[in-house]
Amino acid sequence: MATKANSPHDGIFKSAFERPELARSELALILPQAVRAHLDLDTLHVRPGSFRDEDLNQSHSDLLYGVRTTTGEEALVFVLFEHQSEPDPLNMPLRLLRYMARIWERWQIEHPRAKLPIILPVVLHHHAAGWRTEPDFANLLDASPALLEAARPYLPLFRFVLDDLGPLSAEAIAARPLHELARLVLLALWSSRSLRRLEEAAPLVAAIIAKLARDESVRALLRQLYSYWLRTGPADVDARAIQAILLEVAGPQGQEDVVNAAEQLMAEGEQRGLARGRVEGRVEGLRDAIVAALSTRAIPLSEVGRARLAACGDVATLTRWLTLAVTASSEGDVFGGSEAP
Repeated sequence: MATKANSPHDGIFKSAFERPELARSELALILPQAVRAHLDLDTLHVRPGSFRDEDLNQSHSDLLYGVRTTTGEEALVFVLFEHQSEPDPLNMPLRLLRYMARIWERWQIEHPRAKLPIILPVVLHHHAAGWRTEPDFANLLDASPALLEAARPYLPLFRFVLDDLGPLSAEAIAARPLHELARLVLLALWSSRSLRRLEEAAPLVAAIIAKLARDESVRALLRQLYSYWLRTGPADVDARAIQAILLEVAGPQGQEDVVNAAEQLMAEGEQRGLARGRVEGRVEGLRDAIVAALSTRAIPLSEVGRARLAACGDVATLTRWLTLAVTASSEGDVFGGSEAP
């Protein structure tokens, strides 16, 4: 799975779906039976490497598995976990196509004389609005049905396997024949952005947690889930309301983990606030120093100059302006040739 450390989604999926038993139970459920019959899912294993665009935002994670077929060939199952705030039916198929090409290119480098393996693209989506179009690359193409059909042999047309959690109920997700931890992660996804959904899912989540064996790997995942719920909760909901639900969900054995997750989140928020405050204080100090330096040299600031100074929040630019202001003979010596961010 390709991850960026700042994303709560990525941490959850790295911990959960890099566990073969969890990925196996999800794929066994959602892959079409005709395809699944050819795969030996007991051989499923994570393959290293990322195939994402470097500039994609933090809401995307990719994960590539290798799996043997029932006749012994290698197949690849590529899973993209889709975490956008809105469904992305237009960009997603093209993104998948790019990833598939990169996987094949890497495979060709590593296996120069071998044919390319099958790649099965899978998207897990959980926005409440649901995925509203067919999971098909053809949706991107501007062509009449007749032209599309005539050109089909010459186009990279494919469908992707879509697991759309958004429209499901918490009960439907909890009833899925999955590994218990996989059901827990899917319920966390489903409920993460809505207090109402979290309240609906809470009894089901508590029932799953109560049955879990508490070895260290399970506890680590549970701690990440509690942190995930706290981090991704709705902005207009007091985090204490989410924490209260999680304390009930965790039971006596897990309440300390919930409290620790909440305290860690609060400490991170305070650190970010302190860092932001330090930067803002430095910016304000540099602005004052520039004004003072110009005043010492009897150089008045025009309205334009004051506006540029007020608009600039970049420490490096302000530092450069201050250096120039110390020896300037006019306002233009300070701002001339410089662009305020």
